[in-house]
Amino acid sequence: MSEKSQSNDKFDEPWDEPLFVAISKTDPATLAAYERALASVPKFIEHIERNADALCSAKLRFRDPDESERLGEDSFLFLWLTAVHYHAEERLFSGTFFEVPPALQKWHQAAQRLAFEGDDIFDWMVLAKGHLHGGFTLRVTRNKLAEKDRGSYDRYVGVSVYEPLPS
Repeated sequence: MSEKSQSNDKFDEPWDEPLFVAISKTDPATLAAYERALASVPKFIEHIERNADALCSAKLRFRDPDESERLGEDSFLFLWLTAVHYHAEERLFSGTFFEVPPALQKWHQAAQRLAFEGDDIFDWMVLAKGHLHGGFTLRVTRNKLAEKDRGSYDRYVGVSVYEPLPS
């Protein structure tokens, strides 16, 4: 029996729509991951400058205007931008939307490029030949999965080795 047929994991299934994972905005592990990622943005810049062939991505927070209005309070979505570059002269990053949920498609589209500041980064990752650097919230998500589902998650994300997090 193949590994895929043994698991009923959503990461093994083909999807026509982007696959988003909901995480509580008050989860202590996620909040700690955000803090560690923000504190290590200079390491992210080093990785970007050193790894031209790597996939460099940043997770940003976006306000959902329609949901915020419906709820009467701010509602946010967190999205990954890929092909991230650092523009040293301007001290800005830029990245391309990888996936955009329907709630934000009035304002953003997949493949659209966006400039942002280091303080806007809630997570960052550099994926080079299956080796993940950073990916603080990805690790939190993975750790919350059942052990049997972690392999399919790793394949979905493209990770074969989780490198130590920067200290």
